[in-house]
Amino acid sequence: MITGIYLSTLLFVIVALFFVMDFYFMRRYDRERSDERKGWSWDYTLFTLGLGLVIILQPALMPGIGLATSAVWGLFIQVFGFILVSISFGLHVWAREHLQKFYTERVEVQADHRLVDSGPYALVRHPIITSFFALALGILLINPALTSLGAAVYAFWDFLRAAGQEESALSRDVPGYAAYRQRVPRFLPRLSRRA
Repeated sequence: MITGIYLSTLLFVIVALFFVMDFYFMRRYDRERSDERKGWSWDYTLFTLGLGLVIILQPALMPGIGLATSAVWGLFIQVFGFILVSISFGLHVWAREHLQKFYTERVEVQADHRLVDSGPYALVRHPIITSFFALALGILLINPALTSLGAAVYAFWDFLRAAGQEESALSRDVPGYAAYRQRVPRFLPRLSRRA
């Protein structure tokens, strides 16, 4: 397994790439919004930066709260985690390109909000949340530690809650969303073509 400062460096690269990607999309699409509010929230951004910092520093400063093995299966688990992180980044970019200005870090419906059902939204209602789930699981597999486990549990709790709030708001305020909600699965695509 990759451990110590090497693991911290790998985690730094993953977290930094995520934030660069996130700020790029916010900067690109926030100017198209119909309201004056930005899609991002400073309190949420600072919280996730702090959480990312704890995850990055843990392998170098507190290796005892993580799992490490010299067996080859440990490296395979980390490689699988890296594949999950890569898939999460790809899904996130694809979803953000389709959602554009309608993405926010908090549940909110804009005045000109419309149903987005193209790209990954044709397959699942919440591909961005699915990408966050894959990111959290990938980081946990790359760095099996209490800090990563805590972050993954928090991510699942927070995004499951947010998905429910978002679906209620969109069903109420966006024409066609209630039918879309019945037609398209929530987080994972259906394996069969039957609706």
